[in-house]
Amino acid sequence: KDIQIEAFSPALNDDHFKMKMVKDEKRSSDKISVLDAEIIVSGGRGLKGPQNWGMLEEMAELLGAATACSRPVTDLDWRPHEEHVGQTGKVVAPNLYIAIGISGAVQHMAGVSSSKFIVAINNDKDAPIFEVADYGVVGDAFEVVPKLNEILKKQLVEG
Repeated sequence: KDIQIEAFSPALNDDHFKMKMVKDEKRSSDKISVLDAEIIVSGGRGLKGPQNWGMLEEMAELLGAATACSRPVTDLDWRPHEEHVGQTGKVVAPNLYIAIGISGAVQHMAGVSSSKFIVAINNDKDAPIFEVADYGVVGDAFEVVPKLNEILKKQLVEG
């Protein structure tokens, strides 16, 4: 059988399609990806709800960091899945990983153990995260983080 190929230009217009583009809106985001971040500020269930994430976002903004979270936080729909770090999330290796209200379950630590420095803030002095943290603060995140943010503002913003 001889196969012949013939070039042609179809005459199509919008009426030929079931859908049409109404608006082309590109999402621009200044948000740093957890995979690209040198510094990550991460939160866990100890933050008690999505309404309390503002202080972490403020710290991340001051430090030029990405925000991240533990799996229970994404399971509860407090934060988007792309922020989930851990064995079943993204594996990260920033220079500084700040874990706030994260107990440090084995699955979470598997995803962050390549971090150069780990700082933990948790009110439970026996939380497993303190076993792997380079620096730790035993205290209430709702008291510690705002105070750290004040210090960061004075040093980084006000000079």
